[in-house]
Amino acid sequence: MTMFPVRRLLAEFAGTAILCLFGIGAAVSVAAARAGGPGLLIIALAHGLALAIAIYAFGSVSGGHFNPTVTVALAARRRFPWREVPAYVVAQLAGGVLGAALVYATYGDTATAAGLGATTFGSGVGYVQALAAEAIGAFILVTAVFALAVAPTAPKGVAGIGIGLALATQIMVFGPLTGASVNLARTFGPDTVLALAGQDAAWSQLFAYLAGPLAGGLAAAFLCDYLITRRPAVEVGV
Repeated sequence: MTMFPVRRLLAEFAGTAILCLFGIGAAVSVAAARAGGPGLLIIALAHGLALAIAIYAFGSVSGGHFNPTVTVALAARRRFPWREVPAYVVAQLAGGVLGAALVYATYGDTATAAGLGATTFGSGVGYVQALAAEAIGAFILVTAVFALAVAPTAPKGVAGIGIGLALATQIMVFGPLTGASVNLARTFGPDTVLALAGQDAAWSQLFAYLAGPLAGGLAAAFLCDYLITRRPAVEVGV
């Protein structure tokens, strides 16, 4: 293993960019079209399918995390080396910024008018509610990662679509509360591009999108390692 795994970092960067590009793009598209009830379903499916594509495209290179929550959860159970966590997180955050920037480049003022698909608290949603929603959503996502990609009994070839559907499912439930990010890169990307474009970004809410997913992801990792994987921890990728 090289000290700087460039191919794997580029894979994490590109995969996160794909996830954020099409997830954010769907949110902007729905807002621009003033979609009503079906809008949340479109956004959820776009995120889920984009994640599935990214996993199938780059999972064999980097493990297909594309989310700091997943990287930290795997490292906490010795399924991924801690020494590589900072580099992965930086690559993921950069991918989130690129994805948001590409949406801004294609939609222009329409994107900023729609808030660039940024994940923010819903009307009347407090910090505790937001933390809970992000934690539960991340719990579902990381559970899918361990069940479909880490467990030795995981069925072959379904990790991408299964994990993507887990992401889509939690967005359908928690989207109205927080945008159901469960991914610091997904939140950081649009906020950064909005700020660079001279728009307001909800930086005061960022902690919820960091702490909530980490709490839920770690809880899922420890529980799944006990209930599902049932074997000594070793360093493996997704």
